[in-house]
Amino acid sequence: MEEASAIGLPEAFLDFLKENGVDPSIYTTADSTPRYIRLKPGSISEAQIQQLEAEFKSKLEKVGWLPNFYSLPPQIHIANSMAYKEGKIYGIDAASGAAVSALNVSEGDHVLDLCAAPGAKLCMTLDLIGNSGSVTGVDVARHRLAACRTMIQKYALGDRCRLFVADGTTFSLIPVMEHSDSKSGGEFASKGKVDVFKEWTSKRPWKERKNAKKAREGIGSQLVPGIQDPELIFYGWHSGVIGLSRTELYKIACDSEVLKCGYDKVLVDAECTHDGSIRHIQKFDHWGWETLERRVLDAERTDSLTVLQFRLLSNGFRLLKVGGSLVYSTCSLTAAQNEDVVEQFLRENASAVPRNQSHRSHASDELSGAENSPIEQVALTVPITDDRTLPVVTFRMWTLGTLACALLSFLNQFFWYRREPLSITSISAQIAVVPLGHLMATVITNRVFFKGKRWEFTLNPGPFNIKEHVLITIFANSGAGNVYAIHIVSAVKIFYKQNLTFFVSLLVVITTQVLGFGWAGIFRRYLVEPAAMWWPQNLVQVSLFRALHEREKRIKGGLTRNQFFLIAFICSFAYYIFPGYLFPMLTSLSWICWIFPTSVLAQQLGSGLHGLGIGAIGFDWSSISSYLGSPLASPWFATANIALGFALIMYVITPVAYWFNIYKAKAFPIFSDDLFIATGQRYNISAIIDSKFHVDIQAYERQGPLYLSTFFAMSYGVGFACLTATVVHVFLFHGKEIWQLSKSAFQENKMDVHTKLMRKYKQVPEWWFMCILFVNIGATIFTCEYYNNQLQLPWWGILLACGLAIFFTLPVGIITATTNQTPALNVITEYIIGYIYPGFPVANICFKVYGYISMKQGIAFLQDFKLGHYMKIPPRTMFMAQIVGTIIAALVHLGTAWWLMETVPDICDRALLPAGSPWTCPGDHVFYDASVIWGLIGPRRIFGDLGHYSAINWFFLGGAIAPLLVWLAYKAFPNQHWIRLITMPVLLGATVNMPPATAVNYTSWIIIGFFSGFIAYRYYRNWWSRHNYVLSGALDAGLAFMGVLLYLCIGMEHDSLSWWGSDPDGCPLASCPTAQGVFVKGCPVF
Repeated sequence: MEEASAIGLPEAFLDFLKENGVDPSIYTTADSTPRYIRLKPGSISEAQIQQLEAEFKSKLEKVGWLPNFYSLPPQIHIANSMAYKEGKIYGIDAASGAAVSALNVSEGDHVLDLCAAPGAKLCMTLDLIGNSGSVTGVDVARHRLAACRTMIQKYALGDRCRLFVADGTTFSLIPVMEHSDSKSGGEFASKGKVDVFKEWTSKRPWKERKNAKKAREGIGSQLVPGIQDPELIFYGWHSGVIGLSRTELYKIACDSEVLKCGYDKVLVDAECTHDGSIRHIQKFDHWGWETLERRVLDAERTDSLTVLQFRLLSNGFRLLKVGGSLVYSTCSLTAAQNEDVVEQFLRENASAVPRNQSHRSHASDELSGAENSPIEQVALTVPITDDRTLPVVTFRMWTLGTLACALLSFLNQFFWYRREPLSITSISAQIAVVPLGHLMATVITNRVFFKGKRWEFTLNPGPFNIKEHVLITIFANSGAGNVYAIHIVSAVKIFYKQNLTFFVSLLVVITTQVLGFGWAGIFRRYLVEPAAMWWPQNLVQVSLFRALHEREKRIKGGLTRNQFFLIAFICSFAYYIFPGYLFPMLTSLSWICWIFPTSVLAQQLGSGLHGLGIGAIGFDWSSISSYLGSPLASPWFATANIALGFALIMYVITPVAYWFNIYKAKAFPIFSDDLFIATGQRYNISAIIDSKFHVDIQAYERQGPLYLSTFFAMSYGVGFACLTATVVHVFLFHGKEIWQLSKSAFQENKMDVHTKLMRKYKQVPEWWFMCILFVNIGATIFTCEYYNNQLQLPWWGILLACGLAIFFTLPVGIITATTNQTPALNVITEYIIGYIYPGFPVANICFKVYGYISMKQGIAFLQDFKLGHYMKIPPRTMFMAQIVGTIIAALVHLGTAWWLMETVPDICDRALLPAGSPWTCPGDHVFYDASVIWGLIGPRRIFGDLGHYSAINWFFLGGAIAPLLVWLAYKAFPNQHWIRLITMPVLLGATVNMPPATAVNYTSWIIIGFFSGFIAYRYYRNWWSRHNYVLSGALDAGLAFMGVLLYLCIGMEHDSLSWWGSDPDGCPLASCPTAQGVFVKGCPVF
């Protein structure tokens, strides 16, 4: 320390070195630190080296670990040598050379240098790629990058190089493939392609230089940096630029394209404090040590640098192709700018694999994008490691898993009957069990029972681990999904007021749920193992698992994931008291209705709950996520498809049909799930049912045909289109993959890293699934035959329903696995059985449940299989947890529904319920209406030759043609990758939940989905990767706990507020008809 003080280092810098474990004496070696040069390969012979030594009057010492590097005494100046002037040697530090060497550049590689200035590393990289490949240099400082350009031109290395002035944290251009090697600029012009890059020249016309200057000035004034195009200031003949138009050069590749066609190697030699450069520090003796304190010791500058370094590293890795390598390096010796940045990056990028960690020179770390998922969201989220020593089947797992499954089953069934049927995902339980798991690991005895015997076990095998946690969440997933067969119970007992015993209900519920296991077992090969089937919703849970189990260091001025979750959870919990009790109007702020309180037309347009919802917005998370799930979990392309579909159906098809009075539309509300007679009054269903629970044709003819609201009728048409679109879309876009997977069923396939890791475990044999399937089909046939007086469905109906389920599981599963949206194909089951077996409403809904819902349950099981696949849960353990969880969920769901039907007066009866009651059962109303339309009256009398809605069948043809048009467009313009993102089953199925979903459920969902999936994901990627899925879970959890608390404290006492804000919509005229002479209570007569 005394020696260091003697050379003039200030005390503040000495303290800084001490804090970072750096020996100050290294700064006394500046006079003995050698100078390094690199010889351009092939430019200097052995004899010329001797001439160079004579010119320098010094021996050139070969650097053995760096090819073509030589060291010289520090006092030698190379700028005056002939070899330097002729471009045969250039100066470069050995540390910089080590960073390039760590890249292991091979001939033909496409390399990105994200902080290219001043250019020595760039020259070395260009030397290494040889006569193929390319190098892209990026730097934010134009004058420094201009120096790079001068350097590569001097050394004649620019043939395969392109230089961009751009922000390295947002640069997004991938390498261009060579296409112009044999063409000249003249040839391109001769083909009529005028606006293309020709051979680069520094002599540009005055007008072009003026426009470039104006563009640079515009860039500097932009509020959001990094969004504008990078400025290309140099490109070589074989860089791939010549012959491209500006549009082609600056085209932003989609994520999947980057993973396949990104850079082979990326160098991030990030801006830093340069405290590791001895010569640089010694210069402060001349510049003044106060300058060093400002540049090196200032804490705020260091913090801003580490943020910049992290962003550069993250963006560089984003542009790396699968299997590529990245080197991160700085000229700093501090852990904050090296190890800490890399550790934070590795925590947030599970797909990055550290390589050669022992090789540390120039403070460099090499990261590899070695084998990983080709889906970027999966690669960013899912770890590619597996610890097979972790205990999975534990006492904690059984206890907490059973508790989570039962609690979620109760909550979801409880909320299902309410006006906004909140779907509480398993994320809430996933988070809540963490402290309980750690508590059990702390307090339960670790004693081993029956030690040394066959039945040896312990209640506490060690710390609560992530695999136990995943299996508990699999249990919770069983409870999180609504048991659709409960609709049968509700329809028969509440709406039809017929007898259905608890035991028969239980048999229907369990056989429906378990039947899905058979379909899941059959289609595992197609929907779980392929990497392309990525199941976006699972990434929410994977992200949370990592946040809850991986230790995280809080960034200065930031929050850890756990801290962020806690804050968001408390805010969500506290806030829900407003829409849930104090101010229900927050569910739908339909401001157009406030402006026009007496206008039927304005309220039809503006009502968020009973109209088209123009301008309506909701500030109630239960309303936003109740039907489409969390918008934070939806990929942007799926959100965009839903937005387009919603706009098409809600703002084009429905208004046109209504205002042209198609099907007497103006005699009914524009948006309603009720059934009507021709005069606009509600249809009296009980009047057309005979004593045998069958349609009375004579009574039906006396009352007249059944009519639907405009939107309800159009929604069935769109449902028809979605059905055929799903089949055609999957055939066109995924048919080849399905065929290949089918052919390779008994062959060894190419597997991604997750499938390879899972193959190390014992698999679940196919015959397990087949046994469950056939036993369950037998039990279902027995139930329907023995209790036919209650269920009405004959045995052949079960077999037909199973055939439909097998046919549609694969196409629907592919759509769900890639878009996070499940096309609802229940219409086809209702249509088929309604034609074959009309007049039996319970038979119709039973057929729908066995044909469609068993398939939907199979898809839920497949999604759980994929979650276990990502988190490396032994398949047989998964199978066991799903079976047990399914049975628990069925019992609790049915028990909760039965309890509510017995205890809530007039539940689901909107005519008898008090004003503002939440127990309106919107989902069950739609289910009941469907049973009347398809089962009791039958499709032939509504959509067939005896009905007046027969023209809606043309939607089947339209749905089949729509994906064909998209496919043809994609084939015609294969470079327009956005075309393939148009997913017609999702677009046409956008409003499949309407009714009971309303316009405000969609408008708010789409807005939040846009900000999350587009704005945050594209421009705030670091925030998105850390907090997006955590926020989704926190909002769900806070809402769920407050919702139950409000019911227990206020709802059970039937206590409510009555004021202007208590009306959830404030649009009383939105449901009024506009046809002349139609009288409806509370509506004006036109």
